[in-house]
Amino acid sequence: MLKSTVRSLCSGLFFGALVLHALAAAAHAEAQNSIVSLDGTWRIATDPQNIGKEQGWFKTPNADALDTNVPWIIQDPFPGYHGVAWYWRSFEAPQNAYADGRYLLRFWAVDYKADVWLNDTYLGSHEGGEEPFSFDVTGIVRAGNDNRVAVRVLNPKDEPIDDIILAQTPHRNKVNKYFAGASYNLGGITDSVELVMTPQVRIDDFYVHANWKTGEVNIQTTFFNAGKDSQTGTLTLSIAPAANGTTLEAATINVTAGPGTSVVNSTLKVSQPHLWDVKDPYLYRVTARLNTKGGECEQSTRCGFRDFRFENGHFRLNGKALFLKGSHTGNHWPIGQQLPYDPDWARRDLINVKMMGFNSIRFIAGVPMRLQLDYCDEIGLLVYEESYAAWCTENSPHFAQRYDSSVLGMIKRDRNHPCIVIWGLLNETPVGPVHQQAVEFLPKLRALDETRAVLLSSGRWDVTAGGEPVGIHIHRIQGQFDPSATHNGTDAPISALGITWQPGQFALHPGPKGEYSVARWTAPQDGKCDITAVYSSIAEKATTDVHVLHNGKPLFDGFVNVGDAGKETKYSGSVDIKKGDLIDFALSFGNGDYGADTTALAATIAYANGPSFDVAKDYLAKGSPWTYGYLPRTDVPDSSAFIAYDEAKTIGEGSRLGSISNPGSHEWEDILDDQHIYPHVPHSPEIVATLRNYRGVGNPVGFGDGGLANIENRPALRPVFISEYGIGSAVDLVRTTRWFEQLGKANLDDAVFYKGLLDRFMNDWTAWRLDETFASPEDYFAQTIKKMAAQRTLGFNAFRSNPNCAGLSVTGTVDQGNTGEGLTATTFRELKPGATDAAFDGWAPVRWCLFVGPEHLYRNGNVRLEAVVANEDTLAPGDYSARLQVVGPRGIRVFDRSITVTIPKTEPGQPEVFAVPVFDEEVPIDGPTGEYRFLAAFQQGAAAAGGDVRFFIDDPADMPAIESEVVLWGSDERVEKWLPTQNIKCRAFDPARKDVRETILALRTPPAPGGAEAFTELAKRIAQGSNVVFLSPEVFASEKSPVSYLPLANKGQLLSLYSWLYLKDDWAKYHPFFEGMQTGGMLDYSYYVGMLSDSVWQGQDAPAEAVAGAIKASQDYSSGLNLCVYRLGEGRFVLNTMRIAENLGTNPAAERLLRNLIKANAPTENKPLAALPTDFDATLKAFGYK
Repeated sequence: MLKSTVRSLCSGLFFGALVLHALAAAAHAEAQNSIVSLDGTWRIATDPQNIGKEQGWFKTPNADALDTNVPWIIQDPFPGYHGVAWYWRSFEAPQNAYADGRYLLRFWAVDYKADVWLNDTYLGSHEGGEEPFSFDVTGIVRAGNDNRVAVRVLNPKDEPIDDIILAQTPHRNKVNKYFAGASYNLGGITDSVELVMTPQVRIDDFYVHANWKTGEVNIQTTFFNAGKDSQTGTLTLSIAPAANGTTLEAATINVTAGPGTSVVNSTLKVSQPHLWDVKDPYLYRVTARLNTKGGECEQSTRCGFRDFRFENGHFRLNGKALFLKGSHTGNHWPIGQQLPYDPDWARRDLINVKMMGFNSIRFIAGVPMRLQLDYCDEIGLLVYEESYAAWCTENSPHFAQRYDSSVLGMIKRDRNHPCIVIWGLLNETPVGPVHQQAVEFLPKLRALDETRAVLLSSGRWDVTAGGEPVGIHIHRIQGQFDPSATHNGTDAPISALGITWQPGQFALHPGPKGEYSVARWTAPQDGKCDITAVYSSIAEKATTDVHVLHNGKPLFDGFVNVGDAGKETKYSGSVDIKKGDLIDFALSFGNGDYGADTTALAATIAYANGPSFDVAKDYLAKGSPWTYGYLPRTDVPDSSAFIAYDEAKTIGEGSRLGSISNPGSHEWEDILDDQHIYPHVPHSPEIVATLRNYRGVGNPVGFGDGGLANIENRPALRPVFISEYGIGSAVDLVRTTRWFEQLGKANLDDAVFYKGLLDRFMNDWTAWRLDETFASPEDYFAQTIKKMAAQRTLGFNAFRSNPNCAGLSVTGTVDQGNTGEGLTATTFRELKPGATDAAFDGWAPVRWCLFVGPEHLYRNGNVRLEAVVANEDTLAPGDYSARLQVVGPRGIRVFDRSITVTIPKTEPGQPEVFAVPVFDEEVPIDGPTGEYRFLAAFQQGAAAAGGDVRFFIDDPADMPAIESEVVLWGSDERVEKWLPTQNIKCRAFDPARKDVRETILALRTPPAPGGAEAFTELAKRIAQGSNVVFLSPEVFASEKSPVSYLPLANKGQLLSLYSWLYLKDDWAKYHPFFEGMQTGGMLDYSYYVGMLSDSVWQGQDAPAEAVAGAIKASQDYSSGLNLCVYRLGEGRFVLNTMRIAENLGTNPAAERLLRNLIKANAPTENKPLAALPTDFDATLKAFGYK
């Protein structure tokens, strides 16, 4: 049965050796000896064939068994193993000092299923990886003699064992086929094991709730009588400060315990209770002593008087508004995965966040260690807790029971802790049976705990407007998220979940099992029809297989972003049609992975000299021949299996399911929006504007550089809690690998994973000669991690200045899931440079949130300076004087202004204002080239943090002069219009002119006739001694591939390193291309604002010069080059992906970089073209030009 987390001297419900606090000195000596810890050395063996039970392995350890620790995981002695493992332990059992006393064998946690034997007697089984359970072993245990316990542990796999598979259990995001961002599939005896001696009547559960307003302490004591007859006795209850034990009130009542379970409800009262608060976590201890003829049983627990809820626009602790400042931790550690190799790590995470100014921590999809909750009670850290069942659990016939058991087990174990203020039921869960189970779970939860807030589903990835794009019309299966057909019938773009629907756009999304989503047209008459279809990705990078079928027979099969296919694929053809014929436009997940596959469909069917039809324009039209549905996944789409969608709705219409249930509430209250935001990195000005103005409408999870459209004019429907947002860093692959080696654990799963990534990095290090810029690989990673702090400050500025933001939980507490998402520390708990200062500054109760735009501008241009004061109910209402300055190179002051900051008074019944805009003005900046700082400071009465933000100025007079002529190959209006304004001599490429070597700018669109013919002429010119700068990667694209015309035999790919929470690091060498620019290491996001592309050259042969590139070591490993030089015959060419043309005239860095590229590639001598190499035809053939 499940036990709550309280201290017990009889049933052993206390934290044992893991807890630092000694039991009360008044405890009876006999009770102090009533628990025997079975932690320590056990024997363990694997059972890959699952034959141990049949062969009686419970009788004796296998000969090949190894020693292991308990608590610990299977995967340390047996890396990579999953399935059945066996544990054995022998121990001597003491005599039971209680008359007719009982022996209990208690397990605090076994992950996932345990079958238990004692002295060859089967005790039973328990399923569930986090909750405690026990067996009554009276009559089986041999007092004064050796005893042997055997435990068969099932760590589920993807194949069923005992009819259990991993995905259908509460398991967080564990996977058997590991990838970065997931959790390893750990298993084992993961918490303490104890032999407990109790009287025949014992206290089995002890639940305490302290009422902060009345001082009453409501106590629910549950007895268990293991005998056949009722017993009478006395129950003495007392309360005292936890620190000194001086009893404040006590009461003794007579009780009768019948056989089995009995419950007694009681009340004590404290006059003028000292409240528990994050700044003053005052604790009381409540003790229960049950005296019966079998002896005395004592149990105690700590508690605190506090109230936490969301009310009137803010989270409130004991009635006082607070900005919820949190992060989420998966409690992930190296080596032990969810058990710390170094016990200090479990507390260190909590100390670090408390020191940095956090007031809360979220334990995502997994309960914390018991000692961690003790510690949060003591240091005043609010806890938002979830169980394994909160994330990634698949629906199954056993789902409801497993979900309930997991969540209720968490609540019963931990509900006495005052630090816990929020129970979380789900994380990022779409509509469906799993979501519905949580929606309907609230009454069961309230039966155990009326006192805490409950959050339904972090991020709200369900069917309501808080989890989907408001305004989109959707067809789908009732109760399922996908497959789906969607349409934007509004006059503005709609962005959500990383997807942007343009006005009037129609799209399809496949199902989670690869179901084809289909738009079906039924022919209204006979005739010949012209059919066109354009499939295009409107998600970050949809990967789909797409089809057009006529009566089930394929007219077209293609791909979007799979293999060599680009982001768009087209079909056109003529077909003889009979009335009633079916044309199906279908798609599925082309790469076998579900998610982010929204693909727009522009499809038309036109009769010759007759009517025409358009899938987007005809959407929902009366009498339309279009229907929308799906096909089950098969290797080839089977049109005969078409099933029409049975739900059609506009998202956001109708009633809305709320995100929170406050203490005492039995409803989901629609008073708070709960969202995850992971926009593109680096943040564009539009993204920053979205973060500053986000009002909780739609789902913003992964929006791109354009931000959310019209964000400033959207209504503020409800305050928003950003329960996930962050910008991480790279994983330091060198130090991480060295740590595993130092600890002698280089053979473990996570160590091998990191070492594989390090090997890939070292290949790049050598091929790209990164030692020309970085002193060592260690130096490279130190720079990548150091730059994170500035990005964290940007996020703090944005959300602390958003008046509609009620709280922010940053991703993540530490590096976890083998990624670099942690704010505070690496996976081995080494603090990240600058992060402590960034967080401490970002969470300051009073701080300046400053913004400048643009971040890089020309001299005498206007910069918009904005200042917002974040005031967490700290500064008193009134006027405060402040000074704003802009200071440039060598301390020159180009702007200096004194202002008055007015902190408003909160009117009765209105929410407190936590963000006060105080300055917004465009200011001309006349100063020399260099770095500038916008500074803000109060002159008296306020000690604010923040108040310092950088930007850059470039003086046009400092730009490098271009003396040589520039030849333009192809067309790009942006470049062609800009060059003449700079007095740069240029002319069009002339294939007939062959008298001189040239500096050629190859623009976005090749010249006529394009294709291989145009590129052949250009390749010849390079081989004869001219130098070419390919300014835009789009120039090489064909319908077949983005790199079709790349002048290389090994074309590799144009890879998208999408950068978000898991970002890439952009670097550049000291090189003539970057003369006079910020370079020689990590590129500065402010200096290069708008210029850093996600596209990189990847997989080609090593270039002659690797000048700039990007490495994504924040999640797995991928990499490529942004600027590189290749030689071809007597000449050379430069490949580029940086957004130079797009930023000419706006970011001076684009101009300077282009000028440097032209200068560096100008011929050094006025020499005629060389002769072509004798084997050049073979070269052209290798390029695919012939």
